Amino acid sequence: MSLVLPLSLAAVGGGLATAIAAHDFFEGETLVADLIRTARLARADLADLDRKAMVRRRSAAIVTLTTIPSRIGLIGMTLKSLLDQTLPPARIHLNIPRHSRRENCAYDVPDWLEALEMVRIVRCEDVGPATKLFPTLSGASDDQAIIVVDDDRIYPPGFVETLSAAGDGDPDAAFGLSGWVVPADFTDRPTTIGSNLHMQPPAPVRARRLREPFEIDILQGFSGYLVRPRFFPDMDAMLAHRDAPPEAFYVDDVWISGFCAARKFVVPSKRAGFQQWTRKGLYRASSLGLVNRGGGTPETRNNTIVIRHMADRWTVGGHALGKTAVSSREAGAADASPPAGSAQARPAPADHAQGSASRPD
Repeated sequence: MSLVLPLSLAAVGGGLATAIAAHDFFEGETLVADLIRTARLARADLADLDRKAMVRRRSAAIVTLTTIPSRIGLIGMTLKSLLDQTLPPARIHLNIPRHSRRENCAYDVPDWLEALEMVRIVRCEDVGPATKLFPTLSGASDDQAIIVVDDDRIYPPGFVETLSAAGDGDPDAAFGLSGWVVPADFTDRPTTIGSNLHMQPPAPVRARRLREPFEIDILQGFSGYLVRPRFFPDMDAMLAHRDAPPEAFYVDDVWISGFCAARKFVVPSKRAGFQQWTRKGLYRASSLGLVNRGGGTPETRNNTIVIRHMADRWTVGGHALGKTAVSSREAGAADASPPAGSAQARPAPADHAQGSASRPD
């Protein structure tokens, strides 16, 4: 029997395995496990998952999210994933504006959505993507743990438990499954293979690539994060977008993270949220990615405009990162020509270690 076919199949299999491994590494996902979870959730009945979650031991954390009129009928898979948890949330708040500013129409709320016991539908005003958090934040007690998510993701079974455990372990910090550090020049630019490989700002820090918590400036809502109302001492200004540039309406991650007075960390996790592959094109068509890219240059990106507007609020990157770089250069110059008779100078250690994960635009 010829060995050509088996060898060819082995080569194809090896190439496929390499491609999957590369995807998982850079995207912070687990493709095979994610496809299995998608198939399982597609077969599950949402009402049944709702009933089961109601009678199980649950986290004290509330999960909160919003949606837009064109997506509300597709939110079932996300809700299934949030109910099918090793530790379900206390409740899910679905903040639905009375009228969508973005799509300029009202919402048609399906009967099946209103019938869910675990889901509380909150009618509110449209404040952009931040609608996922603002109504829940303003109506909760100061210490209530709130987990923020997006409506176009499927979350892994241990998602709520991972963030709840992190919040219980340090109730004075905010935690997420991805985030990024503001660059020293306050510019959000497209990431590269190299910057993603080494998680250099502004490339994302992914939970799957960590062994210990990693401090960041900006939490990312698509992966999910946990905060508490008391982390926002200037909540009124945040909720009202007071003195904000118009671009702040579209970049909720930057705006909310800038007002969060607590330290922010990405925590390790074996799994993370992902988009359903069969809906990627649909979600891309209704995403804010193109809007947030502004005029097409890094300087005109919405993220860049808002992180510069809030320049003094970043404690890991931004000015802090710039000072660390200057200190390192000065120390390097001192090392090159130390004063006669003195011990050779050493660079001061950086205030925040930079780890070595791709951030969607």
